[in-house]
Amino acid sequence: MNKITIIQFAFWLLLVTPVFVNAQFEQGLEMEEQVEDETEAPKKEIKPLIKLWYLEGQGAFIDSTKLDTTLNYFHLYNPIYHKNDVSVAYLGNYGTPYQNNNFFEREKTFDFFFLQNREAYLLSPEKVQYYNTRTPYTMLDFSQSEHRTRKNETRFNVLHTQNINPFFNVTLRYDQARSEGQYENQAAKNSFVNVNSNYNRNNLRIHGGVISNTIRNYENGGLTNINDILRNDDTEFLDVNLNNTQSVFGNFYAYATGEYRIGKGGIKIKSSGDSIRNGEEVDLEVDELELEPFRPILGIIYSFEYQNNKREFSDEEETSNDYFEFDYYGDNYYKDSIRFRKISNLLQLKQYENPESKTSFGKRAFLGQELVKATSPGPLLDTANWRIKRYSNIYAGAGIFRETGKFWTWNFDGKIYLLGRNAGQTELSGIISKPFSLLGDSAAAISIDGKLQNLVPDYFQEEFYAQHIRWDKNLKMEQRMTVGGTFRSEERKFELGANYALINNYIYNDTAGIPSQTEKELLVFSAHADKDFNIGDFHFCTRLLWQKASDAEYIHLPEFSVFVSTFYQFVVAKVLHTQIGVDTRYNTAYYADAYNPATGLFHLQDETNVGDFPYIDAYATLRLKRTRVFFKMMNIGTEFINQPYYTVPYYPMNRRTFRLGVAWAFYD
Repeated sequence: MNKITIIQFAFWLLLVTPVFVNAQFEQGLEMEEQVEDETEAPKKEIKPLIKLWYLEGQGAFIDSTKLDTTLNYFHLYNPIYHKNDVSVAYLGNYGTPYQNNNFFEREKTFDFFFLQNREAYLLSPEKVQYYNTRTPYTMLDFSQSEHRTRKNETRFNVLHTQNINPFFNVTLRYDQARSEGQYENQAAKNSFVNVNSNYNRNNLRIHGGVISNTIRNYENGGLTNINDILRNDDTEFLDVNLNNTQSVFGNFYAYATGEYRIGKGGIKIKSSGDSIRNGEEVDLEVDELELEPFRPILGIIYSFEYQNNKREFSDEEETSNDYFEFDYYGDNYYKDSIRFRKISNLLQLKQYENPESKTSFGKRAFLGQELVKATSPGPLLDTANWRIKRYSNIYAGAGIFRETGKFWTWNFDGKIYLLGRNAGQTELSGIISKPFSLLGDSAAAISIDGKLQNLVPDYFQEEFYAQHIRWDKNLKMEQRMTVGGTFRSEERKFELGANYALINNYIYNDTAGIPSQTEKELLVFSAHADKDFNIGDFHFCTRLLWQKASDAEYIHLPEFSVFVSTFYQFVVAKVLHTQIGVDTRYNTAYYADAYNPATGLFHLQDETNVGDFPYIDAYATLRLKRTRVFFKMMNIGTEFINQPYYTVPYYPMNRRTFRLGVAWAFYD
């Protein structure tokens, strides 16, 4: 979609959609008084109010969140950097594959194995936000690099949400990004479209929508000479390994979750007449509507999801290029094509807790089914011999929870695969949170969480055939026990935590990029401390991470990682909120995982140390009413620090470059 089309699309949204609704209510609020005679009384002003939430626990729980309108971290526009992520390795420019350097933040949500290193740029049903709003709400989010046509990076995102009535909402979200990169054949393009809706009333909750994700990465294989990054030549004159190779991904979801709830309370009608007169049913003469809090007792939940994924890897390099060691299908073969389709059905029964009882807790039980079809090239180059793998799974699970207690909250659940390819896989998890008062902070809390998992390897971890790489493995289940604890104080802006993992049959990608497994027992330990503090108008946000693996032969991690954001905050003319600051990221040197374009996966390497340099960004952020703006000079250290700026071997970070961005909200 070109820029003119996007602007026209956004303009249409702003002009047309507000006329759909004149007066709306937020879900669950007290009902507004109705004006009986509009000619005698003025219309009551409707103040904007928005509710947001996610679905969790396979649709069994609603996790409320807040609309982000603050300046803090607004300039961190790259989705691979969440505000609490200390260190991330990626290929240098926006939209390229990445890997979180925090071992305990590497959990994946995408089922398609080859998309897992790109999922931050894309949307899945688990990450969809649902809205309920009194008035239509639109957000435009745009950012641009310093060069409009050369080495360009552009993002344009649109969100529009509005209620059709007090209970029914429709939301449209469109995100697109294009990054040319500073080096040859490095461009990345990604976008997604999401249309979702929700209906929430006393007895009935329905959430659903469709998602379409696309992503294209031009694969340059990194610099031919790793030391070229220190040359002063323009980046476009530095040699790269691949000039005519790319990866294209497509992903589509259709999903829905419906819950019918049985409970007490809700909207009731008070009337002055009987419903039966002289043996015949008559209309009630309504005096007023009464709203009593609805308390659900039992819920029946059904969830459906269909997903269709593809990956196409095209290599049209000259035959003289020896970057790839193998050409299993010969010189005339140039495209690997992989498909992954999955249909999921899930039925749950949920008994709600009674918030008025201190001993009450909720329970749920569920039964699910998965149907999967995976298609990829076979050992022989013959479409009749393509590998088509069909399999199914049936699983069951249960859980208990307490969400409303003031003394503590907790949630424990378990899941076991009964039949199918993943038969025997078990997943147990639990979390306990205990609030308490500390030094005047009544919102302080300590939480302990843990998981016990016996995981069947992904199908593509065991079997994969392509032009440049292939494997056929018989891997055992990977066993993991993970325990973590966190102390948080919102008032003191302080967090302290630790995580511990014990892993058997650990699956990793070896130095050749092929999935392998070790029978050694591995231990991984991490500790982190986050503290925000200020001296007058100067603010210091500090994130510290230490982690250690028992055997560095299989898990490579930086031992220490630091993120510090320092800024001066002030207000101009009482209306313009301003932050001027510097972000610094640092991690100790380690053998960072390498990247293989043929698979799109990261793998072990033991030749190149990466790290031991600061990555510095200077920025200014402004907010005027509903508009936020940032100006950012990225990686300014390349101007005065003579360091090889790699987070992934052979893939340099961008040199000093300027970015600007603006976000504009409309909700009247």
